[in-house]
Amino acid sequence: MRGRDTYAMQCKSCHTPTSHTGPTFASWWDRKPLSELYLFISVKMPKNEPGSLQPNEYADLVAYLLRMNDMPGGSEELPADSVALKKIRIEVGKKEP
Repeated sequence: MRGRDTYAMQCKSCHTPTSHTGPTFASWWDRKPLSELYLFISVKMPKNEPGSLQPNEYADLVAYLLRMNDMPGGSEELPADSVALKKIRIEVGKKEP
């Protein structure tokens, strides 16, 4: 699963899954462009070495966070491009038909 291993190696030592899911995730990211989440984690994470991952690893992490929150998947992989991600809005609670 895209991003799972990176999450386990880079995020789990400081964060629990509940800090990235449910009401906590919704309070930070609901209705915001996906680019904001991507930019936040790519600039500030991991805490001990911010910005140290590759752009595609940050995109993988975003995809995994969306999956953790039962967000609908797309037909294409998320790009490691904040301009392209700005066109996608996070809608917590929206399920695939």
